[in-house]
Amino acid sequence: MQRIHSVEPDKAQGRTRELLDAAEKTFGTVPNVARVMANSPAVLDSFLALTAAMGGARIGGTLHHQIKLAASEANTCAYCNSILTHLGGQVGMSAADMIEGRKAAASDPRTDAALKFARAVLETRGKVGNGHLSAVRNAGFGDAEVVEIVASVAVACFTNFLNNVADTALDVPRAEPLRA
Repeated sequence: MQRIHSVEPDKAQGRTRELLDAAEKTFGTVPNVARVMANSPAVLDSFLALTAAMGGARIGGTLHHQIKLAASEANTCAYCNSILTHLGGQVGMSAADMIEGRKAAASDPRTDAALKFARAVLETRGKVGNGHLSAVRNAGFGDAEVVEIVASVAVACFTNFLNNVADTALDVPRAEPLRA
């Protein structure tokens, strides 16, 4: 049972209503996670702004999405794995792209290096060793992309933690757990 209530868009007023409308424009619907965030307009506003800004990231939308999937898998966030899988399919990601993200391992060496770095950022809470940083740089990522990878991990952790605390009810088909 969900532990933090969802704000219903048709009952929201003022800035909260504006932000829920913006969420609908961004995602094509108002996902339940946005309804949970709407309890604090400041939080929903920040999330929507970061989501929009990351749309112009040098690492590209697919890698950004894969990194969020890697973090969601590591943080065992069923809601995020499910919604990211649902949205990934809608934006043209293949099932293989999404599984690679969740496993933090890819067949493409450059993507693999980014996903491994993202996983290291998560596991070390940002205290990555020089070897991790060298590996991602050797794969062709510069400072801007490294910062974007860290931002992708951070935004994923925020939504993972919020959804795990709230036990956010699924509003998309459940993504099946990965087999060991």
